[in-house]
Amino acid sequence: MEENKTLYSQNAIAVATFFGGPFAAGILIRKNCIALGNERQGFNALVIGIIATFLLFGGILMIPESAMEKVPNALIPTIYTAIIYVIVDKLQGKELKAHKAGNGLFYSNWRATGVGAVCCLILVAVILGGLWLGTKDWDSDRYNAKMERFELNESLAIRLYDMIEEKPVKEVVEFIEETGIPKWKENIDLVKETNEIPDIPSEYVKSNKLLIEYCQLRVRIYEMIAKSLNEDTDAYSEELDKLGIELEKVMEQLKE
Repeated sequence: MEENKTLYSQNAIAVATFFGGPFAAGILIRKNCIALGNERQGFNALVIGIIATFLLFGGILMIPESAMEKVPNALIPTIYTAIIYVIVDKLQGKELKAHKAGNGLFYSNWRATGVGAVCCLILVAVILGGLWLGTKDWDSDRYNAKMERFELNESLAIRLYDMIEEKPVKEVVEFIEETGIPKWKENIDLVKETNEIPDIPSEYVKSNKLLIEYCQLRVRIYEMIAKSLNEDTDAYSEELDKLGIELEKVMEQLKE
């Protein structure tokens, strides 16, 4: 090994890996291999780094968002950086130590950080590009048409709260049973139908789940109001208040 060779230290490769993943590690290990006269091993290291990167980030994208939110941001990079550190020690540890003992030159950690940052940008671009290409057209017009019916049904059903103070009990109960509850149930069916639209975005599916819960709570509230009116009692006030609180929470989530 010639003394004028400049290598990346084990720590420098670890720094680059933390920011740029196994892809960055593959690049720097390859550069070391070339400097050490082993280009074939360097090529293999780069290919393995690329494959490992796709497997890593592909696996991360498959993890449910709710589970990922519980994972500390630095945990996954720390784990794969530690693994790469051990691998570098096995592959090039002796050469790097001998190079250091012979006062050989090493690239700075800042240079390695720059490589990691560039790799990170490349990975982000590839991931976003893949997501963009993977996004299929979906029938948003069909969705909007059903949501227009949803809003119309809602506006009709909500008339209950104007009627309670103005109309006879019998008329109010008839409205609840013949218009209010059926409209909320129809809305539940409408939302379920939108979930069947091919390639509907996941965020709409998430919102639809809340909409269904919202309508189900409305049905329960209307049933409870009809029951209290028929029985001419305030015995259900506490339960109605609880349902009202649940309804407010769902409505807040829908606004987010």
